[in-house]
Amino acid sequence: MNTIRGQHVAEGVTRFGTKRINWYVVEEDGALTIIDAGLPGHWDLLIEGIDALGYTLADIEAVLVTHGDLDHIGFAEWLRKASGASVWIHPADVKRANTMSRSLPPVDFLKNLWRPPTMAYFVEVVRSGVGSVPPLTEFEVFENGDQLDVPGHPTVIHVPGHTAGSSAFYLPDRGVLFCGDALMTLNVRTGEQTNPTVLPPIHYDAEKAWASIRKFESCGEVVLLSGHGEPWSGDMAGIV
Repeated sequence: MNTIRGQHVAEGVTRFGTKRINWYVVEEDGALTIIDAGLPGHWDLLIEGIDALGYTLADIEAVLVTHGDLDHIGFAEWLRKASGASVWIHPADVKRANTMSRSLPPVDFLKNLWRPPTMAYFVEVVRSGVGSVPPLTEFEVFENGDQLDVPGHPTVIHVPGHTAGSSAFYLPDRGVLFCGDALMTLNVRTGEQTNPTVLPPIHYDAEKAWASIRKFESCGEVVLLSGHGEPWSGDMAGIV
């Protein structure tokens, strides 16, 4: 599964997960924010990872969810109960995060199961507990333009298209942009690493997905951290 157990990717930012599924830890003044929550099978990786960074569960103050897909909600509810951390999500994705329909893979994804990389992703998420992701029972919501009072103090950029509530988190003082699945550097159907791109077939509204990324243009030079794929550095104006 090629587990990522703590890759330093930017100032005070560490990548965890696997080569196919990313989540991140942001450090600030002895406290932590988790960006996305992987899958239930990543729980032990979380415990080991924050310990290696010199922290405990009690140091985690917030979990920010880029969107309501299962491989991003993951262990968020467990972490809220274990640490008291607040969980944050865009209101347009609350229903997606907490209904049975959330467990249904996109039709395009199912059509591509004949591809070995797509099947490998499917097998990984099943083995990592995608069927046992708990719903979010307590959470906070954010809106476009909010600067969240959590470690890292990210600014919310609402980028609907992948999902209705899909959102990115921008840390201008560090030049870091967490884009969720609005842009990906891994094509999960082919297994190929790419420059940041929109993958229309996996979005609920491809036209909105393309339009939304224009909001990234003003971010300038960043380290772009996607939900799937390797970190990328460069000027967002060029990508847009």
